[in-house]
Amino acid sequence: MVVLVTGGSSGIGLATVRRLAAGGHRVFTASRRPARTELPAGVTPLTFDAGDPSAASAVVAQVVEEAGRLDVLVNNAGAGAVGAVEETTEEDAHHVMEVNVFGPLRLIRAAIPVMRAQGGGRILNVSSLNDTLPAPFGGWYSASKAALTSLSYVLRAELHGSGIHVTVVAPGLFLTDMARSLSEEPPDEGSLYGEVLRRLREENANRLSGAGDPDDVGAAVAACVEDVDPLARIVVGLDAVGFESLVRQSSVDDLAAMLGDYVVQLSSG
Repeated sequence: MVVLVTGGSSGIGLATVRRLAAGGHRVFTASRRPARTELPAGVTPLTFDAGDPSAASAVVAQVVEEAGRLDVLVNNAGAGAVGAVEETTEEDAHHVMEVNVFGPLRLIRAAIPVMRAQGGGRILNVSSLNDTLPAPFGGWYSASKAALTSLSYVLRAELHGSGIHVTVVAPGLFLTDMARSLSEEPPDEGSLYGEVLRRLREENANRLSGAGDPDDVGAAVAACVEDVDPLARIVVGLDAVGFESLVRQSSVDDLAAMLGDYVVQLSSG
C-alpha cells in the first residue's frame, strides 16, 4: 500500500513510519523538518506544515504523482499547549486548532477523491486520551482532539459503503519530543497560575519516566492498516485504557469533580 504519514520525523510518527516501511509498504512522510531524522530505506520525505492552509492539496498531489495512488493517510502531526484557558491567547488557540483539526481535515478532503477513484482507502487520525478525558491546563489541546475525534466518527458514518475506512487512534502518554517539551516549557511570567503550572510541569516530567514506547503506537497503526475490517477507535497505552474506562463509567458531574480535585491537588502542592 501507498501510505502518507504526517509528523513522521519523530516520536509516534517516526515509529509508525518505521513499522509501515518494515511491513513492505511504500511510505511518504510529511513534516516541517523531514530531514531531521534518518529514515528507513525507501521512505520518501516531504516538506509539509499542517498549519499551512495551502499545503494539504499539494502534498497529496505529490504522493499521487510519484506513486500513482494513495491507500492510507495517517494524520499524526500535532501541536501541544500547556496553560490556563483564561490566559491562552487567541493566536495560540488558533494554532492548536489549525494543526490538530483543520490540518488533518484539509488532507482528508484532498485524499478522499483519490481514494474514491481507487475504490477505497484508509484514514487514521491520531487523537489522544484527552479527547475523552479533558486535561486541566491543556484545554485547547483537549478541545482540538475531541473535535478531531468527533469529526472522525461522523466522517466514518458519511463514508459508509465507499470502501474508505476511518479510525481514531487514541494514545496515552508516550515518550516523544512533544511530551518532553511540554514538561520543560516554563509558565509565562506573571501568570496567575504560575505556581500550579510549575507543579504540573514537574508532575509531567516525573510521569515521563514511565511513559510508553512510541513503537507500541506504531505497531497498533500498522496492524490497523492491515486489518480487513478496521475498528472505529483504537486506544493504546495502559494509562489511556484505564482513563478511558474511568470516563465512560463516570457521570458528567463525577468527571467535573475529579478534574476539580486534581486542580486543588496541584494548587496545594
